[in-house]
Amino acid sequence: MARAKNYTENYYLILGVSQNASVQEIKVAFRRLARQYHPDLNPDDPISAEKFKQISQAYDVLSDNSKRRSYDRRPTQAPPPKARKSYENRAKQSPTTALDFYNRGLRRTQTKEYRQAIDDYTKAIQINPKFVDAYLKRCEMRYKLGDNQGVLNDCYEVFSIDPTVAKAYYYQGRARFSLGYTQPAIDSYGFAIAQDKNYPQAYYYRGISYKEQQNTPAAVNDLSRAAELFLSQKNYDAYRRTQKAVHELIKDSSTGQKNGVFYNFLATLGLSFFDPGGGLLPAFSRLEDRQLKRVGTLYGIFSSLCFVCSYFMIGLSFSLSFWQLFLIGTIPFISFMLTGSMMRYFWHHRGNFSIDVFIAGVAIAPWALSAVLIGFVSVSALSLIIPLLLLGCSYSALTLQAGYVQLLNLTEARAASLVALMLIVNSYISFVCISSFTA
Repeated sequence: MARAKNYTENYYLILGVSQNASVQEIKVAFRRLARQYHPDLNPDDPISAEKFKQISQAYDVLSDNSKRRSYDRRPTQAPPPKARKSYENRAKQSPTTALDFYNRGLRRTQTKEYRQAIDDYTKAIQINPKFVDAYLKRCEMRYKLGDNQGVLNDCYEVFSIDPTVAKAYYYQGRARFSLGYTQPAIDSYGFAIAQDKNYPQAYYYRGISYKEQQNTPAAVNDLSRAAELFLSQKNYDAYRRTQKAVHELIKDSSTGQKNGVFYNFLATLGLSFFDPGGGLLPAFSRLEDRQLKRVGTLYGIFSSLCFVCSYFMIGLSFSLSFWQLFLIGTIPFISFMLTGSMMRYFWHHRGNFSIDVFIAGVAIAPWALSAVLIGFVSVSALSLIIPLLLLGCSYSALTLQAGYVQLLNLTEARAASLVALMLIVNSYISFVCISSFTA
């Protein structure tokens, strides 16, 4: 959801840094909080989702020198550095202004002291009855604690101050749905979307409400839109869950043929092979765990056949049968699958074996296809063979990188390290195993 800049929020306090913090300190604080509140690690938790938006907005402003200077000149800016210590002590120990109570409420929200945070937001509202952010934060805390009637009361207060606040309509919808009022909840989500057309959570939960009413076309439409927005925000976990919800809704007896392994293989090939950065996640999201294994295995068989074809095209003379060559061709796929599974288990503990099979299959395919292309080239033409080998390796590395970032939610830095290690280890294993079989 796109948020307007709200300078009543203390961005330094949100990130937990001092006003004279360096850009590096701000980056470190943001990364620490992002890992704690990222929506991928806190599914279906609106409080964490909103907190992640707050810290992202704070980082966007404070990490940019121009924006930071403008922010520091805001009317509600904190005292200058010389008076900073006394200001912070006063804010923590004896808040007196509405902003003091609001900031203390934010700190208590971070430590999950929800009831105490509600008290602080209430005091902020008592001092400043027009403090919309305080109403919204109190609304969030009440929703977290299951006080749906309190959520509705806060939403009505916000509407009386500003009837264009999308988040108030969103929480009104969540509370109404929790109380069993499905159609009124749908109406509230509609109002939220009318105020903010890029509000993925509003689309998602309106889709869930339509699903409750068994209005499948409307549910599919809203969930599909939510998936698009989640993907544009790089919220891959929410995107996957939303896409799977869509596919579950549209599943019926007429889709039996489309759920076949060959159809899924071709669909995955069309999506992921030609665009691994943007197509791998949609290809993955449309498949269930069982289908992931089947499609990944079919990729492995396809790659092995490509390697066998390249043996004959190049003209290598092995006194081995076709099936022996085929089994040798499966070595890279099996190696990628097993080493990927072990590294996932020992390193990042996410995903499952189905994902390992799928990633191994789609990653080995570019390598295998480059081997086929080499078969069309003379063995002596090293000026062509080496670029083709590099093309296959680079494409495999790109696919692995996209798989680990988008499917297993690794950071790009960790995924890059893992990909480099995987390529080195698997190249060595494949070389040793194939050499021993062909010796």
